[in-house]
Amino acid sequence: MYIDYSAWESFEYKVSSLQLDVNNPRIRYSNDNLNQSQIMKLLIENEKIYDLAKKISEEGYFVGEEPIICIENNKKVVLEGNRRVASLKLLQNPKKYLSTAKANVLLKNILENKIPIDDYKIRCHIAPNRLQANPIIYERHKGDAVKRWETGNQYSFVADMYTKDGLSVEDICEVLNETRGNILKTIKVFNLFKEGQTIMEKEGIHINTDTFNLTNLERFYVVEEAKRFLGVSFNNDNGDITIKLPEEEYEKRVIVAFNELLNAENFSRLYNTTADIVKLIQTLEKSPDVDMTVGLDENNTRSNDTTRQDLESAKNNVTRRRKSRKSSFDNYVIPRDKDIFFDNDKLDTLFAELKGLTNDKKYAFSVLLRTYLEQSLYYFIEQNKLFEEYSNKVGQDSKRNGLAKVKTLIKHLKGKYNLQESISEDEIMNILKFNNDKSDYSSASLKPMLDYVLTTKLANDMDTQTYKVVKQQIEFIKNNLDLSVHNHKFFADFESNKKAWSDLEPLFVYLSNNINKAE
Repeated sequence: MYIDYSAWESFEYKVSSLQLDVNNPRIRYSNDNLNQSQIMKLLIENEKIYDLAKKISEEGYFVGEEPIICIENNKKVVLEGNRRVASLKLLQNPKKYLSTAKANVLLKNILENKIPIDDYKIRCHIAPNRLQANPIIYERHKGDAVKRWETGNQYSFVADMYTKDGLSVEDICEVLNETRGNILKTIKVFNLFKEGQTIMEKEGIHINTDTFNLTNLERFYVVEEAKRFLGVSFNNDNGDITIKLPEEEYEKRVIVAFNELLNAENFSRLYNTTADIVKLIQTLEKSPDVDMTVGLDENNTRSNDTTRQDLESAKNNVTRRRKSRKSSFDNYVIPRDKDIFFDNDKLDTLFAELKGLTNDKKYAFSVLLRTYLEQSLYYFIEQNKLFEEYSNKVGQDSKRNGLAKVKTLIKHLKGKYNLQESISEDEIMNILKFNNDKSDYSSASLKPMLDYVLTTKLANDMDTQTYKVVKQQIEFIKNNLDLSVHNHKFFADFESNKKAWSDLEPLFVYLSNNINKAE
């Protein structure tokens, strides 16, 4: 398939604004709806992201390694270059993902080499859509130009074009410049793997393409005796599976076969030839878990055939970069290129709506900003499992304030009524229910949450002078936001909203960067 790559745009984006791809074949086997932090952790664990980040911090980010992205749902999604982008994201916040020792290595390099990591930008090529980026991605990762995919990753990539994008075998061959035999083989193997994965899941056995050897599955299924044992056949036009056994017996035979295939090392050592695999199948047929008297039923079959889409339609389904005139940038409080991610659907949607409010929506902006502030603080405390500590502090503060009020009351009573006998502070504290040194955090409100984060978290991460200024600014802004919500005589305007965002932005960045995701 010929593609005019010269027509693709390129643009410099902040690393923080780029989204790692949940459909990246390196992580696709997980079958989870992963958020950005989970993708980062998975790549760090499995793809040597720390090593690459360390190399970049020591030698620099090489030119000529521009990622390929596409615009999906107004997000800049990295199609090619997820390892490199993840490495740069790791450099922006190493303490969030690494041990102290490893984080300090990166921080030392960043400091010594004066890397402007907080505002780091990289040039990206913008693909019109995923389909048109696939030839580059496939060619690079099946060879040695970049870190080679595992076999399962390659199979997943091709299978996604068939099952998810709905392309035909011929269209995939054209897009990837591959032979029909290779593409058809890949689809057959992956279809059979997905059948086994679904059935084994019912048995409580989770398999995925990074731990299951698809090469062994390929060697197994091509033997005719294996297909007869499983009761399956393959459509040589599209690779789809037809199942000719009753479902219960079919699943039993799949379980028996996949249990043998799960021991990849043993399988490779014992079954090197077709004759070896035929002997294996004869052994499987004798298993007490299967009933070989159940025959194939050509009249009672099911298939996993899916609807195909037209290649030209897929190629032309293009989302382009939104080009904003300078005047449109001036029409918003929050800069268009600013992105803050909590990896929480509600918070990230709140930010997107807040960012989309124009200057004239001054009351909507101030009310929504206060909501975003309160809920991001709550999420930070909740995710970091700080509610126990928070409730203790708020309860102690409340008790201390209560005692001050009680002392004032006692002094007033003694003076006014000339009382000589002593009055018990504890008794009055109990009567007024001021003695509880632990707050009920289920109804956490903005002021105590903000005070807690400012005094116990930010105070430890900033020098004294900077902290005093930030604390004063944030408390002033908080008071104005309260007035916007609770006082009908308070008038919001663009300048106050702009200052509110400017002063609160460092707090939001701090909160989002220091979320400790639950495992």
